[in-house]
Amino acid sequence: MKSSATVSTVVFAVLLTATPTAAQDSRAAELAAQQADKSRQLAPNSATGAEKALEWLEGHINDPNTVYLTFGGLHPSGGFAPGVAVRRAFGQARLNVGGAYSLRGYKLAQTSLNFPELAGNTLDIEMRVRWTDATQVPFYGVGNDSGRDARVNYGLRALDAGASLAFKPVSWYRIGGGIALGRIEDRGGTGTRPSIETLASPPPALFSEARYTQTTAFTAIDWRESRGYTRRGGLYSVAVDDFKDANDQFSFRRVDAEIQQFLPLLKEHWVLAFRGLVRTTDVDTQQVVPYYLLPTLGGARMHRGYSDFRFQDRHVMLLSGEYRWLPSRVLDMALFVDTGKVAHERRDLDFNNLKTAYGIGMRIHGPTFTPLRLDVALGSEGIRVHLTGGLAF
Repeated sequence: MKSSATVSTVVFAVLLTATPTAAQDSRAAELAAQQADKSRQLAPNSATGAEKALEWLEGHINDPNTVYLTFGGLHPSGGFAPGVAVRRAFGQARLNVGGAYSLRGYKLAQTSLNFPELAGNTLDIEMRVRWTDATQVPFYGVGNDSGRDARVNYGLRALDAGASLAFKPVSWYRIGGGIALGRIEDRGGTGTRPSIETLASPPPALFSEARYTQTTAFTAIDWRESRGYTRRGGLYSVAVDDFKDANDQFSFRRVDAEIQQFLPLLKEHWVLAFRGLVRTTDVDTQQVVPYYLLPTLGGARMHRGYSDFRFQDRHVMLLSGEYRWLPSRVLDMALFVDTGKVAHERRDLDFNNLKTAYGIGMRIHGPTFTPLRLDVALGSEGIRVHLTGGLAF
């Protein structure tokens, strides 16, 4: 009896342990079958049509031997400006020649010769010549309280030729300088607005010609992913320009200091972007900064709540912040705020009487460039719409 009971007990225990094990094996087989079925249904992660088009466009733009179209970059306030350019590579040299014409009659012709990878990619040398003819540049007066209805237009013709050298001991740092010779002359403006000479109190140096020798020194820490598009990194730069007028009337110095910071959140699906910019000028006794070379506030890159050249004075401060999110791999959306001011004295670059605007933007981009950007901003003078290429910062 005892032996029979023992055998029964052992058989019962084996069945109890075998049943869960069999069930687990059956469940594992079922999961493996489902996984195999899913893998057969999954397609490879291929690029969309938009991504393929942007990839082609980016390759076309960066091609060292190509003919390409341009749409802008002529002069702020120039409007839609289609153009054509030719790029050719000769060993380590890159030659670029192009021109453009805007619907407002602005004209551009330029050429540059660049050596971007000398000395093991530690030296970048560029030589350039640029001629522009702007026909209806806006002028609202000088100061942070200038009136929108006071706008007049002036013409501006400029020719400059120069060279610059940048030393890049590491990929994220550059330091260098340059020299350029320039001639600038202003004249009466065209368009629907009155010409600048009709003002009761025209600005100093009206309708004069300045011949400059411009020397530049700059340094920058730049660890953005690229200059054309980035989701992380930063830029911290300072540039000093000295303008020497041959007639010793319009000589001055200018300092530009800028900080950009990009903070990715949750695998870069959201990005916080910040920018701070200060631009100041300094003149000796009996010298004048011509009105057309004063630092300005307003436009697609210098305060989206206002039009180009809306505010001008000897000193400018601009602060911008953006919250960006990525609906797709080629489209970014952004909520942004721009605020800033101009001042005649450097000590007045404070947080009083700031010009502030809020807005929303859309950007179509590739890995290293942004061919199209739309920003809509609401400021104290109403809604401004900016349709352009490149990033605000």
